[in-house]
Amino acid sequence: MAKEKPEKKNTPKNAAKKSDAVSKKNGAADKKTSNKAETAVKPMAVPKQKRSIETRLKILSVGGDLILQKGYHNITADDIAKAAGLSTGIVYHYFRDKKDILIQALQMAADQLMGDVTRFYHEAEKGDKGLEFDAFAEKTLDYLLEYHQRNWAVHEELEALYHTDADIAEVADGFWQNMYEKMEQVFLLKGANPEKSAENVRMAVNYIECFCHTYMHPIDPKLDQTYMRKKTIEIVKKLIFG
Repeated sequence: MAKEKPEKKNTPKNAAKKSDAVSKKNGAADKKTSNKAETAVKPMAVPKQKRSIETRLKILSVGGDLILQKGYHNITADDIAKAAGLSTGIVYHYFRDKKDILIQALQMAADQLMGDVTRFYHEAEKGDKGLEFDAFAEKTLDYLLEYHQRNWAVHEELEALYHTDADIAEVADGFWQNMYEKMEQVFLLKGANPEKSAENVRMAVNYIECFCHTYMHPIDPKLDQTYMRKKTIEIVKKLIFG
């Protein structure tokens, strides 16, 4: 008859060893999970070689156009690869997924718009030779209106993504914050009332946004868009200069 192994006593020493073993096991699991998480959020490397830069920009350009034409939810990374004349593997070499392409395309568009706002700022710095406020307001309205015209097909989709995706919301919030600050600098150089200038700039831009939405989607076709445009500029000027 086989002898039964004596049961180990649950002494403090044995309990400590068992606790150490469990801690090491959990620590290894935590480290493995942490490494996976770090890998998941690690940003893609930005290419430095000319050909790589051109390929990346091509994917962004084609991907952005495709999203505008068909909608973000109606395309895949494979569709973007085919439209760009590249393999899907190449697309995934530069971007993690379709969302990564959208975010970087939005950042590129935001940089272009901020470049224009920065030029307005430098022109305003020149004083009398610079851009006058009315012209600046008109140019701002025209640019935002053009932006809405280019992106109207996916405007509501992007709005929904803004409210449901934290990464996209972060890109949009960063852009608008930069734009508000830059425009506030321009308005102050042009003699704007410094009291509550940040608040007034936000309201002014929202008035322009409201006009753009009404222009793109008029509920009443009899509305006089020319009159509304003129009044929008007047309201913005009143807000900024008091």
